[in-house]
Amino acid sequence: MASEIERINKTLRRRRIKRTVTALFAVAVLAVILYVLSGIFLRVGVIAVENASRYDSSELLAKFDELRGEPILRFDKNRAKDRLQTSLPYVKNVTFSVSFPDRLNVSVEGASGRYSVAADGVYLCLDDDFKVLEISSSSFPDLLQIDGLSFGVSGDEETEEKSYLLGKKINTEENINFSILSELFYELEKNGLYDRVTYIDFTKKYNLTFYLDGIIQVELGTSEELDRKMDMLLEILARNPADRRAVINVRNPSEGRYRSLE
Repeated sequence: MASEIERINKTLRRRRIKRTVTALFAVAVLAVILYVLSGIFLRVGVIAVENASRYDSSELLAKFDELRGEPILRFDKNRAKDRLQTSLPYVKNVTFSVSFPDRLNVSVEGASGRYSVAADGVYLCLDDDFKVLEISSSSFPDLLQIDGLSFGVSGDEETEEKSYLLGKKINTEENINFSILSELFYELEKNGLYDRVTYIDFTKKYNLTFYLDGIIQVELGTSEELDRKMDMLLEILARNPADRRAVINVRNPSEGRYRSLE
């Protein structure tokens, strides 16, 4: 009796497995058919732009015109986004959505300059992500000024290959100077000092310097032990007036010094 029940259970299990496999196969076949049909019948016909950038919507539409006729679910979104951000640098982000059967909705977010970086005889206007928005022979006066950075790959001033391109982000892993700058910004933000910084000076190789509120010069030395140097800086700032010209030296995080210039 027990063996008969076990035989029946095995038969039922085999049937359930067979039905499951058949259903999965049917779903897979249907998915393939729908994928093929979508590429044939569902193509981009109408492009609508939601524009939050400095560029005219007509200019943006012209950049996306090549997408008309492309499969609406299968066109290369990353390529389209990259081409737009490179040709129109002040575009920060692009997102796509679909309204069937043929409407492609494009949302464009604008970028804004944050840093004016001088080195190698040119000035770069960068956003918060170190994306190059403009290249100029003169500085961008309304932005945070940063002097003395090298744009050579790996921070090598003699390197012919440059680590910046218009419309592209600077790779902080390849450029040691920008890696240090990124770490400095992190520490400043963490300690509530980021918004007070008005100028950063990389011109002295072993004495990174920045200014707070345009009047307090802070000498960091090298980029080593930035966290400890920030702790010492906060201690010195807490003990001294914030509205007077001064120099604060925290190159040695164990014994920072304050020197009034008034």
